[in-house]
Amino acid sequence: MKSIALVMAVLLSLWPVFSPSSSAGAGEKAGFQAGQVPEARFLEAFSGYLCARLNKPAGDMVVSKFSVSDHQAVPAGTLTLEVYQKEKGTLFGHVRLAAILKINGVAHHEVRMSGWVDVFESVVCTARPIKKGEVIQKEDLFMFRKNISRRRGNTFNDMESAVGLMARHNLRENTSLLEWMVERPPVLEKGDMVTILAGMGGLRVTVKGMALERGYRGEMVKVQNTMSQKSLLARVIDGSNVMVEF
Repeated sequence: MKSIALVMAVLLSLWPVFSPSSSAGAGEKAGFQAGQVPEARFLEAFSGYLCARLNKPAGDMVVSKFSVSDHQAVPAGTLTLEVYQKEKGTLFGHVRLAAILKINGVAHHEVRMSGWVDVFESVVCTARPIKKGEVIQKEDLFMFRKNISRRRGNTFNDMESAVGLMARHNLRENTSLLEWMVERPPVLEKGDMVTILAGMGGLRVTVKGMALERGYRGEMVKVQNTMSQKSLLARVIDGSNVMVEF
C-alpha cells in the first residue's frame, strides 16, 4: 500500500508538466522569464516561417550564418514572435526577415533576422549532353535532389513539362535544366512554303504562301502570298498550314 501511495504522489507532482494548460501555441512561449530571448528561439521562428511560405518540410532546408540584431531584453509573460518579410526578396540564399516580439499580446519591440538558406528539391537534370537545337525527349532527362539556392533561373520540377522543348545552346550531362536554357521548337522556319487558308461564311479559299519569319503553333506569323506578293498575318496551324483570321 505504501508503494502505491508513493507512485500516486510522484504522478501528482508531475501533473503540471503534462497538463494541456502548460503547453504553448505556435509562435508562442508561455511563462517566459524576463531577460534576453535565446537565439535558438529566433532561429526556430525564422525556420518555421520559411517552411510555411515555401511549403517545404524542415528537412528540405538548411539555415546557416544566422544572426539577430536590435534585440532587447523583455519582461516576463507569454512571449509571441510574429515573423514577416519586411523587404522584397527571395526566401532562399541570403534571407532577411523581421519579427515583432509581444509579451501577453502587447508589442514590445522589433528585431531583424538574417541567414543563408539552402533549399533542396528534386529537379530535372540532363542525362546526356544535348546539342543546341535538339528537341528534348523523356529519356534525355532524370530527376535528382539538388541545392537550388544559387540557381540562376527557374528549375523544372517534373520531366513532362520539359519534354518537347528545344535546347537554346549546348547542355552538358547532369545539368540542372532551367527555363531560360530551353524554348518551344518552331513549327515554321523563315522561307518555309505553306498553304494559306482563308474562309468567311461558307466560302473557303487556299493559296500558296511563304513564311517570312519563324513561327510557333497557335501564334501569329507574317507570311507572303506567293501569287500576289502581298504580306499578311496568319495563325500557325501546323508545319504546313496557316489560317488568316477576319
